[in-house]
Amino acid sequence: MNDDLGLLDLGRVHPDADDIGARLCQWAARVGLISTAADEQRLRGAGFHEVSAMVMPDDSADTVELYAQWITLLFHIDDEQDDDAERTPEQVTELYAAITALVQGRPVLVDSPLMSALTDLRPRTMAGMTTRWRERVLAHLHRHRDAFLAQIDHRAAGTLPTPEEYPVLRRESNGMFMFDIVESACGTEVPDEMARSEAWKELCEASNDLTAWCNDIRSLAKEAANEEPTNYVAVLRHAHGCSEQEAVAEVEDRIRHRQKELVEATRQVRVQITDQPRLLQPRLGHLTTVISHIPGGHATWLDTSTRYREDG
Repeated sequence: MNDDLGLLDLGRVHPDADDIGARLCQWAARVGLISTAADEQRLRGAGFHEVSAMVMPDDSADTVELYAQWITLLFHIDDEQDDDAERTPEQVTELYAAITALVQGRPVLVDSPLMSALTDLRPRTMAGMTTRWRERVLAHLHRHRDAFLAQIDHRAAGTLPTPEEYPVLRRESNGMFMFDIVESACGTEVPDEMARSEAWKELCEASNDLTAWCNDIRSLAKEAANEEPTNYVAVLRHAHGCSEQEAVAEVEDRIRHRQKELVEATRQVRVQITDQPRLLQPRLGHLTTVISHIPGGHATWLDTSTRYREDG
């Protein structure tokens, strides 16, 4: 997928990737995200530790492991949403109220593997991060909730988003909060003024869009079977009355264009970094590199992970 769409083939993987994968399974079992040997086999085959190891080949093993744990959690949330056709808006709202309370440090009564995992992740992720950063995380989590609520509305009405509505909806359902998590994992919080700049927002949004749209192509069969409305191919096919092959080609064209926008956003951010304190500049530069490499690592992962292999 990388070569066809012009995404960067990273070619490097963290040397401790296998050990990180083993520890990821141990963590997932401890917090209750997996409970059987079959669950562990699926998690290993999914390779969430591998995409983390490709995106962060030079970071500490603890950094890669923390990011892999969050990716595992993100996909767990996504699977709960996609696989539960009967999920109600009230259930989603209740879940995110509990997540909000946990992030804010308030008592949480919901007992589930998801909340157990978040309870474990919270202190390690929040350590050293400012109130402004936590506010950004919460804002992105609330937009994640709203995207799921919009998906439920589309399912109930039997409708699809328009091509104009889709990119923002997909971006939010894909989890913009994960780019805040990258800051924590790398131990580098972006200064507030820079985080609010158009260049930084475009860097994160373009990186997010590319992973989401590539994922849409690979997960098309699974989501069609689940009547999942949040897929770019399905949206374009419905809107344009074209074949699936033609819709896939259009998504691929949009991926190539978005990749060029990511390159330009990365350039603009690197210019901004030169205005930051000298000791902070290399750390921000590394963080920018990680975020710009996420689409390439994700595309490589799509070619190796067993997560969508049954879907062809």
